[in-house]
Amino acid sequence: MSNVLLVGCGHMGSALIDSWIELKSYHFTIVDPFNYNYLKKKYNKINNIQILDNTPSQDQITKIDIIIFAIKPQVSEKVINNYKDFYFKKNSVIGSIIAGKKINFFKSKIKNSIQLVRIMPNMPSLIGSGVSCFLANKHLSKYNRKKINDLFLNVGKTIWLKNEDEIDMATAVSGSGPGYIFTLIDAMEKASQQIGLSKKISRELVLSTILGSTKLMEQIKKNPKDLANSIAIKGGTTEAGIKVLNKNKINKIIYNTFLAAYKKASSLGKNK
Repeated sequence: MSNVLLVGCGHMGSALIDSWIELKSYHFTIVDPFNYNYLKKKYNKINNIQILDNTPSQDQITKIDIIIFAIKPQVSEKVINNYKDFYFKKNSVIGSIIAGKKINFFKSKIKNSIQLVRIMPNMPSLIGSGVSCFLANKHLSKYNRKKINDLFLNVGKTIWLKNEDEIDMATAVSGSGPGYIFTLIDAMEKASQQIGLSKKISRELVLSTILGSTKLMEQIKKNPKDLANSIAIKGGTTEAGIKVLNKNKINKIIYNTFLAAYKKASSLGKNK
């Protein structure tokens, strides 16, 4: 039995726990004073989940194999300060899902920490279709690397990165990406309705088109630009639409979107 401590159970923490709930070889302890009553009620009958309304004791900490901080950057120092003097299990690993906070941040705040991993999952993890990016310090053992990787394989794909910059970049692309996709879907639905389609038909057409296009690209493994060109017959409807996208500099818009998120992720961990 592996013991996992999840500190914070907001949107991402809940997505992870709901995907891990069937893993009977794990026991999960959740610490979240703000959502305690809701979580206690939600997981009341789940044997391998324990809910705490405050920081665990030293005795409880020494039983934990994996500690995951899933909290907002703005409250990270205050929360992590509660764990600064704990002695951890010899082969335990501390993971962070805190956007922008670098590994050195944890080394400086938790004096007995040794094996550290930054993790950036995304919201589709809720249905097992996410992607999680990892960056570890040099002390992470092969055993713990596999253990963390296997745990997150339960919520989707896993990708290991080489440096802090890469994980901040990944945060901008895959971490924040679902938000951009949902914004795009909203815009496509509204545009569909503006040209005369019903709300119901707009939703069905837009979602089916996006899902089908993604699956097609995965299966035939062609460059997206080549796929677009294969549909955009000269003088046809697709060509007319793509011309509008290019005229409005779609590539620049997406680049600036990613750049803004990357800069924000970097600034959240500045000097840390």
